[in-house]
Amino acid sequence: MEDWSIDQETCSGCGLCAAVCPNRILKVDEAKHVFFKQEILWTCFRCGHCMAICPTASIDIPGLSYDADFYKMPKLSPTAYEEFDQLISCRRAIRNFKDKPVPHELLEKIVDAIRYAPPGFPPLKTEVTVIEDPEVLKEALPMMIRLYESLLKAVSNPVARQFVKQSIGREKFITLQNHVVPLLKVRMPDLESGKEDTIMRRAPALILLHADRNSENYMPDIYIALAYGFLAAHALGLGASAMDLIPPAVEKSQELRTFFKIPEDHEVVGSMIVGYPLYKFQRGIRRELKSVTWISKEGVHA
Repeated sequence: MEDWSIDQETCSGCGLCAAVCPNRILKVDEAKHVFFKQEILWTCFRCGHCMAICPTASIDIPGLSYDADFYKMPKLSPTAYEEFDQLISCRRAIRNFKDKPVPHELLEKIVDAIRYAPPGFPPLKTEVTVIEDPEVLKEALPMMIRLYESLLKAVSNPVARQFVKQSIGREKFITLQNHVVPLLKVRMPDLESGKEDTIMRRAPALILLHADRNSENYMPDIYIALAYGFLAAHALGLGASAMDLIPPAVEKSQELRTFFKIPEDHEVVGSMIVGYPLYKFQRGIRRELKSVTWISKEGVHA
C-alpha cells in the first residue's frame, strides 16, 4: 500500500508544505504537527512542491525520492534578468545552417534543458526523438515531399478538401489554406528536384516532441518545452527553428512514423531543426503584441 508520510522527528512544523500544496492536501494543527488529509489524498498528483520546499526533507511521497528526484536549488544571479534579456533579445529563428554536424553532447544539453519545462499536470508526458545524423534526415526528406505532394492534390479536389478540413480542424485548415498550400505550390518543383529543402532546411539535426494521445495537457506542455529547447540551443551557440511542416508530415505518414520510430499511440506535436548558423544577424526586429490591457483599481486602460 502506498504511504504518504511526514517524519515527525525531523519536521519543524513550519507549515510551508501546507502553504504551497496546490490541492491543500497537507494541514498543520495547533500543536504544529503536519499531516496529510487522508480523505482527499487521492487528489495528490505528485507535483513535488511539498518535498521541494521542506527545509528538513521530512516528507515522503510514493514515487518520489529526495536523492533521485530533487536537487539543491541554485541561487539566482543578481544580474539574472539582464542576462535573460540579452539571451532572448539576440535569438533569431535560424533556417540556414553550416554543413557541420551538431555534437552529441550539445544535443544532450538541449534535451536536458527541455526536462526543466514545467508540466501543467505532473508527471511529464513529453517524449523526445533526436535525429542527429544528417544522412538520416536526407533519407526522410523524400518521404515528406511525397506526403505534401498528395496533400496538394487533395486540396485541389473540392470533396477531398472538405475531408482534409474536417480531419485537421478549422484553425489548422486556415493555416494550411492561407500559408502552407501557396508556399508549397511555389516551392514544390525545387523540392522535387533537390534544389532546395523548404521542409527541413538541410538542418544537420532534428528534434521531434511527441506524447501519448491519451495523456492530459500534453500539447501546451510540448509548446513550453519547445521554448526551453530554443533558448538552450541559442545559449550553446546553435541555431534552431520550429518547422510546422514536419509534425503533420510525420503524424499523417505511416512511412515516416515507422522511419522515426514514433509509437502508434503518440501524437507528434512539435519539432526543432538544429544546427550551426550559416549567417550572423546584425540586428533584431522590434515586435509589438496585438494588444495589452492593464486592469487596476483606477480602471482599465491599454
